[in-house]
Amino acid sequence: MEVREEVRQLAEPLADEHGYEVVDIEQASLGHHRVIRVYLDKPGGVSVDDCARFSRRLADAMDMNQLIPGAYMLEVSSPGLERPIRTLEHVERFAGQRINLQTHDARDGRRRWEGVLLGPVDGRAGVRTDEGDEQWFEWAEVRTARLVVDPWAGLRQPKARTSGKTQRGGER
Repeated sequence: MEVREEVRQLAEPLADEHGYEVVDIEQASLGHHRVIRVYLDKPGGVSVDDCARFSRRLADAMDMNQLIPGAYMLEVSSPGLERPIRTLEHVERFAGQRINLQTHDARDGRRRWEGVLLGPVDGRAGVRTDEGDEQWFEWAEVRTARLVVDPWAGLRQPKARTSGKTQRGGER
């Protein structure tokens, strides 16, 4: 079994006990060190203290189960503002928010889509682009999906529709 999945099997019950959600688990190498990153969330967000407490409990469980041979570093943090969307449950929870979605295969010559997250509907997630088009994807087609922080949200004026007529000052 893959290390990420073994860590998930230990982390999820611990997270459930405290009302956390394990959003994602990553495994990476930093020089000669193995790094395991666990991203936690809960309604209202997680604090530094939440992460520290969970990190201690998970590290103890990992060591007790001798899950990872040799040295490793465990990092526990919030998924951040541009959190990954990993499941259709996440799609449902974050529907209506801005997202960047990348597919495994190109559609209409593109693999990246940005816009408002739609769905889920029948196991599919959708994106309404800024142009107003809707694209729907089977969840298996989605390679990655992340929320996008839009610092200008709420400040943009809706695009005015034009009739093709021009009015100039002074002319009536």
